[in-house]
Amino acid sequence: MASRVVLIADDDAAHRRMLGAALESSGWACRYAADGEEAVRATDGPLDLVLLDVRMPRLDGIGALRRIHERRPDLPVVVVTAHGDVRVAVEAMKLGARDFLEKPIDIDELRSVVADILERPGPPGERPEDGGDEPRTLVGVSEALVRVRETVRRAAGSTATVLVHGESGTGKELVARAIHELSDRGDGPFVAVNCAAVPETLLESELFGHERGAFTGADSRRIGRFEQADGGTLFLDEIGEMQPALQARLLRALQERSFERLGGTAPVRVDIRVVAATNRDLRAAIAAGRFREDLYYRLAVVEIALPPLRDRPEDILPTAQHLLGRLRPEVPPRLAPETAAALALHDWPGNVRELANVLERALLFAGHGEIRPEHLPPGLRELAGREPHAAPGPGGTGVRPGVSLEAVERELIEKTLRSLGGNRTRTARALGLSRRALLYKLKRYGLR
Repeated sequence: MASRVVLIADDDAAHRRMLGAALESSGWACRYAADGEEAVRATDGPLDLVLLDVRMPRLDGIGALRRIHERRPDLPVVVVTAHGDVRVAVEAMKLGARDFLEKPIDIDELRSVVADILERPGPPGERPEDGGDEPRTLVGVSEALVRVRETVRRAAGSTATVLVHGESGTGKELVARAIHELSDRGDGPFVAVNCAAVPETLLESELFGHERGAFTGADSRRIGRFEQADGGTLFLDEIGEMQPALQARLLRALQERSFERLGGTAPVRVDIRVVAATNRDLRAAIAAGRFREDLYYRLAVVEIALPPLRDRPEDILPTAQHLLGRLRPEVPPRLAPETAAALALHDWPGNVRELANVLERALLFAGHGEIRPEHLPPGLRELAGREPHAAPGPGGTGVRPGVSLEAVERELIEKTLRSLGGNRTRTARALGLSRRALLYKLKRYGLR
């Protein structure tokens, strides 16, 4: 397959070479232009992306962007601006630029932005939602979520089995999917099995399949979930509910990377990565004789603990905004300040799943308007007038009496941006925003 071609338009020859070397080392081919006029002419040739500096002689980047889009409207353009020049970046995005980068350019961010555009599936001119090496579905700014995302990234780069534990509704399957999608198995199947939802008598067949005649009613061969996941990831949810006899068979399959279907004798070999999850204390289950210790250590090569939402209150509003963006992507609704305060005060025993259900219900009542306290369930509605009783977690931001949601949002963005060293791509992902949405919020709040 031919390399994707990036045009780098910059009047600084040394800067052009530096950017070109970074992209070529990642496998992309580069062409070069020294000014806007030359960049426009270069679009007559085969190109997949234009990296366009705003300040250039003869024809500046904004003028070049207009003309490039007249000639090739589907050609993605990323503009490069001076540090803090948000106004120009906003103008470029309104004219159709796909993204922007600030000087001095962070090379990792450059590669991430280019990879998002060139290597993710999707129609021309449409920015994929997920990108780079960040698990974007794991939204939050707390130290606990930062650690979870880092562990997910590390786990994705290995073949080790992973055990995720956390309360119901914390997002254990999201973690498993993030590991799968960021790994080199991301193009393969992701197969999920809830071990608590399948009757004990059927779970063995569900996992390993069966041959015709293996038991009464087995009229034909059935391929199990292990075989369905070949080349990808098998997610075993609620692994703590599996009975000891089946645990022994699972352990053997993991050790030998092969198994026999029920009623069969021929070994079936599979290439899978297993991620398991539980809301139980497996060490206590081992002590009680309900879970095999050897299986625990086979599964828990990498362990990820997902904290409940009540232990990370600074993640409640970013998670809510992220969920609203998914529930209504065309125009995400606003939360009234009193509504945001009520969300921040609730203990969320059902965790992120409960938050998603509350917001989905609120959208039905709010229509396309602002979500107000009366759109919340009665128990939450009563919290709207109360003062917060819990301090935010380390480095977090809470909702304080008399402070508007906009002020809280501004503080949250500012702190997150600072904690991530000014990296806007990582800040957007941590907050569950697109880079474009973050850009507009930075402009709105006067942040640089």
